[in-house]
Amino acid sequence: MQTGLAPIYNQATEVLILGSAPSQISLQKQEYYANKGNQFWKTIFQALGVTDPLDYQERVRILLAHKIGLWDVYDTFERKGSMDHHFQQTTINDFSKLLSQAPIKKVIANGKKAAIEIQENHLFTELEVINCLSTSGANNGRAKERLKDWSNALQMSQEAIYFGRDAWLQAAAYHLRYEVFVLEQRIPACWEFDALDLTANYFVLFQQNIPVATIRYQAISPDIIQPDRFCVAHSYRKQGFGTRLLKVFEEKAFQEGYRYAQLSAEIDAVAFYQKVGYQICSDSFEEDGILCIQMKKTLVMTSF
Repeated sequence: MQTGLAPIYNQATEVLILGSAPSQISLQKQEYYANKGNQFWKTIFQALGVTDPLDYQERVRILLAHKIGLWDVYDTFERKGSMDHHFQQTTINDFSKLLSQAPIKKVIANGKKAAIEIQENHLFTELEVINCLSTSGANNGRAKERLKDWSNALQMSQEAIYFGRDAWLQAAAYHLRYEVFVLEQRIPACWEFDALDLTANYFVLFQQNIPVATIRYQAISPDIIQPDRFCVAHSYRKQGFGTRLLKVFEEKAFQEGYRYAQLSAEIDAVAFYQKVGYQICSDSFEEDGILCIQMKKTLVMTSF
């Protein structure tokens, strides 16, 4: 069995990038992503808008300065060569020490193998997990798509997504809902805030510590989740915040065993939901005085 590399992080690290395991070249050099065919370093520095210094120690220093850490899913492994489909035996890293020492807010899975292991082993259930297209040489023909994927994922120095029902998070969600639904759409507050709010969990996306989007995490049945009370603050619309938050919502729901997302969409928002994979599944109807329609989506693991 081979043993992977030690994690790279410090007490300020907020984003953890996880691969599956180091390549043979990386093990020999004791450097992450040392195989020149893997475009990790090029992709990361382009996404950050920083010149790649090429020197490994300097690369690591810059990542840490951007609050980014590195590790792999596997602690020990038996593998022929360096391809992910050649793993024969593996053990998963223990992430408890790292999570106790660093304020990790996001985990980025570098490729399908890492993403599957995170899901199947129920790792990071309280954190946002983003699955990105692998930086391995096998995806070099998709460089533009991959760069966009990683650029979106790395927008965390000013952006953070939280999940739960702590009082401060509820307050942020309620603030957004009051602003959008009560003041902007003139829905009575007694209709907007209901008994489900007492026990519901919320996703809230913050930009520079300002809450800009929220979704209530609400189950309809054992296999259907509802993105309910979904809204984006007026001045932050059409900037991708809603799309990113909904993607995180769907990925968590999929990891927890839900296979469908179903929602009541305002007629004006139907085009947005269709763009992200939802399909109309009912006739139009009125809800809280607004014309709506039911839409549904089959959830899948995304962004490999």
